Amino acid sequence: MRIFKWLLILWIGITFALNGLLLPFQAMAFDSDYYVKSFLALEVEKTIGISEEALTHVTEALIAYIDKGTGDLKRIENVNGVAVVFYNEKEQEHLHDIQLLVKAARKFLIFVNIVMALAILAVWWLDHKNKRNFLQSLKYSFQTAVIASLIALGTLVALYFIDFDWAFRKFHEIFFTNDLWLLDPRTDRLIQLMPLAFFIAFTKQWLIKVSVIFMFFIAVGFIIPNIKRRKTL
Repeated sequence: MRIFKWLLILWIGITFALNGLLLPFQAMAFDSDYYVKSFLALEVEKTIGISEEALTHVTEALIAYIDKGTGDLKRIENVNGVAVVFYNEKEQEHLHDIQLLVKAARKFLIFVNIVMALAILAVWWLDHKNKRNFLQSLKYSFQTAVIASLIALGTLVALYFIDFDWAFRKFHEIFFTNDLWLLDPRTDRLIQLMPLAFFIAFTKQWLIKVSVIFMFFIAVGFIIPNIKRRKTL
């Protein structure tokens, strides 16, 4: 029974860490305003040859599609003075793959959180006769979240400083079964919208948000319990 309880605590902690990593990513990944501001800062509209208004339209269509599948990827805009379908067929197929990946990721996150909720209920049932034991178990879960987050963040930071391009390519090779993600910056406007500088900036902002959550885990798992223990001494 003790081993079972520790497995529950471990699952809860890892799920806390997973939420801390994925929820900020999700909030940024589906924020069209963030994308538009980032694109304008990088002046991608000048590189592509479209107006700021057109940039906003194609960006909103892009995010709406990968988020809910509702964006119009066949939208026509003036590019260098010529009316064309902004996203070509290869890009549309790749974005469809991304949308399927988003759906799968959301289902996975819902599943692990449902299991986490059941795990918390199970730990409460095991400790319901002693409230302090239950709070102690949650403390261990947050400590596990700190360790798991630290490992994940350390790995990502190392990849960022060692070879971001390699990590970016490896991510796509793992999560996509085709090579549609290998876009040509000379002909594919999707990669012109999102140069490497965009992904680097996105990763920096995401790591900042994750670090805030990480500090919360540290506070709940280590600092607050130690403060309370000192008061009881």
